[in-house]
Amino acid sequence: MDGTPRSVAQKIIARAAGMASVEVGDYVTVAPDYVACQELFWPGHKRNLERIGVDRIPRPDKAIMVIDHSTSAAMGSPHHETHRTLRDWCASQGIETFFGPGNGLRHLVLTERGFARPGTLIFSDEGNIASIGALGALNLPISTEVIVALIQDGTWIAVPPSARITLTGRMGFGVGARDVIQTILRDQTTNSALLQACVEFAGAGVATLSIDERETILASLFHSGAYTGVMPVDDAVIAYVEARAQGRPWQVVEADPGVPYIADLTYDLSAIAPMVTLPPDLHAAVPVGDVAGQRIDQATIGSCSGGRMEDMRLAAGLLRGRRVAPHVTLYITPGSRNVYAAAAREGLLEVFAEAGATVLAPGCTTCWGYQGVLNDNEVLISTQQFNYAGRNGARSARVHLAGAAVVAASAIEGRIADPRPMMAEGVA
Repeated sequence: MDGTPRSVAQKIIARAAGMASVEVGDYVTVAPDYVACQELFWPGHKRNLERIGVDRIPRPDKAIMVIDHSTSAAMGSPHHETHRTLRDWCASQGIETFFGPGNGLRHLVLTERGFARPGTLIFSDEGNIASIGALGALNLPISTEVIVALIQDGTWIAVPPSARITLTGRMGFGVGARDVIQTILRDQTTNSALLQACVEFAGAGVATLSIDERETILASLFHSGAYTGVMPVDDAVIAYVEARAQGRPWQVVEADPGVPYIADLTYDLSAIAPMVTLPPDLHAAVPVGDVAGQRIDQATIGSCSGGRMEDMRLAAGLLRGRRVAPHVTLYITPGSRNVYAAAAREGLLEVFAEAGATVLAPGCTTCWGYQGVLNDNEVLISTQQFNYAGRNGARSARVHLAGAAVVAASAIEGRIADPRPMMAEGVA
């Protein structure tokens, strides 16, 4: 080592490349710990594998295949064929880590089942898998290049620069992790400050966040233009990983002092309010009070940015003893089978049913419009990832983004609502 300070990303990539060190901008060939794929992209991946003439991959133990977008296949849908071909291909390759419909989102499969561990490198075909960085794992989204990694047990990448976001303080009453990332996106999406960077989070504020909250922040980080992100590994992370690693190796990786970050930002968690992101822009977040009173037709809680256990508890806390407004449809999607089961054990599913909500199978469901399609001019408030025109049906429909508490309160009121007065009543 030459004494040059290096980032978390540099250190994890160097280990995967079998090198003592790598520099930002270097092109290096790395062997990932895992390659994670989902079924929507599988038909294209399969065609490419067939064109190349690949009959067998060398490391089936590294492939993690998850059906998480199309959790069911309705009559006339092409997804049933994708389900079958992916299942059959995994069986032919000896891939034991195939997770079919109902297992939930890859993000949660990777964390809950012990694949994402400190220091591991995971390739995926989507940027929002950065959520595994909450456990000190590094996700590199490489799109269609995932088949190269499957074929060769590795591929080349460019070592990304790093940025740092320091969190101070503690979130206030009624404020959640989704409000934090919406605030960051409001400030950073249009200025390219985080473009193609691995964002390292730091500061005493991180320790005040649960694992679920850290994952929620990282899951939407890619909207800022960032490549990926990681959180520090503290005692909470170590306890979580040790309970799930099943003897598989891991290593805590920390940045060296003096890393030349391309951006160095600070956010005071205590200064953040409940937020709503206005359509159709991902950076158009405003305090909920600015848009409160807007009538809604549908509300959805779920997706990789809002379907974890703490989201279920927040929603249930508000819905318990209350009813969804008569003109509103509320869909709730647990992020994984584990979350679904835990919600059942805690009685949350009963709360949802009694309040008038519909609980869907674990997966992406309403986030990409697979369920919960909107009619012309309807208004949705959701914990999902995107709000562009046509995301959930009619192009004239409008999608507002918010955290689980805002969505639940809005479903009850029938219009966009600040959850804090309702929470303060003591029912929530």
